[in-house]
Amino acid sequence: MTLEFLADLYPIIFDTLDIAGVFIAAVLGGMVAREMRFDLVGFVVVSIISALGGGMLRDVLIGNAPALQAPPVALTNPYYLSCAILGALVAYLLRIRGRWINRVMITADALVIGCWTATGVMKTLNAGYSYIPAIMMGVITAVGGGLIRDTVVGRTPVIFGGNTLYATASLIGTIPAIGLWLLHMPSTAMVVTTLTCGLIATLAKKYEWALPQNRDYSVNDTLVQVTDSVTRRLASLRDKENRLERQKQREEKATRDRHKSAMSLRARAQHTRRGEGKTETSAKVATKKAPSAHNPNPQSASATQKSGVQKQSMKNEVPEWMPPETIMPPKPRGRVKKHRDIAKHQREGANQHRVKPGGLGWLLGAVRKYRKGDSRNES
Repeated sequence: MTLEFLADLYPIIFDTLDIAGVFIAAVLGGMVAREMRFDLVGFVVVSIISALGGGMLRDVLIGNAPALQAPPVALTNPYYLSCAILGALVAYLLRIRGRWINRVMITADALVIGCWTATGVMKTLNAGYSYIPAIMMGVITAVGGGLIRDTVVGRTPVIFGGNTLYATASLIGTIPAIGLWLLHMPSTAMVVTTLTCGLIATLAKKYEWALPQNRDYSVNDTLVQVTDSVTRRLASLRDKENRLERQKQREEKATRDRHKSAMSLRARAQHTRRGEGKTETSAKVATKKAPSAHNPNPQSASATQKSGVQKQSMKNEVPEWMPPETIMPPKPRGRVKKHRDIAKHQREGANQHRVKPGGLGWLLGAVRKYRKGDSRNES
């Protein structure tokens, strides 16, 4: 039951994707018309060619087959032409640009390539043609509209070179489409082809995969010349990779520098805000502690003054137990006065400890002198 439901759901999904692809291709054609500075008529014509050119060319080429006696689907289904004109109007009225819009457009365009490739292969095989025409019709369905569009606007088609893998992705996608069609699995073939082409085209756009350009090799070239040419080619490819790597590193460094500068600016702003907060807090505290100018408190002021005087007097006082020698003289005002005051202070300190004559002290001094004299005479 589930498989039958999915089998019935596949045509609806792919019809929706096909219509969406027509709209996206029309918008891309309108972007080309904007680059060429066309008017509204140019927008509509270029968008219709870009969106419906490949499918109409396929239907015209295989329309004479016995199994397909019908005009192109773009002329019988009104949704195709309506979506193409709508895409032209959107591209005419809006300037489509931006990183995410470009990514969405690239991814959707890659999936549409796969869907159109599978559609072209299936229709060609169902018409009774062989595998080679089926591959050709699948590629024409996918890239034929862009080819005709570039030719109409007068520029070299992008699938001829200078672009990432586009037609090559469609060519690779035809392989699973034919293989699964041979296994009688058309719905699975549509899914696998769409995903394969979409993945290859998206990765090619991201990593800039492209086919190598033509090199001028002559029949008369020797093996050494061919080897030198190949070596130079490989060296140029390595230089290109190194250049891209350096560019990527510069971009990463610029991103880191911008991040660091933003962080430093935020840190400075936070520091400034904190400093302002501290200043306001200290101002509030000082305002609370300071007495009011309208209602001063003389008692508290006098008490504070008294405590200051007491502290100063305690610093200037000298304890009674401290000997006079440790008391430093007052600070002198000059060099001569300094030495004179120091000598005077030392004399005063020595005189305070000198024993005055008279009394018991005088007697003890006389005894000491007598003993000293006796010791000298004996010697």
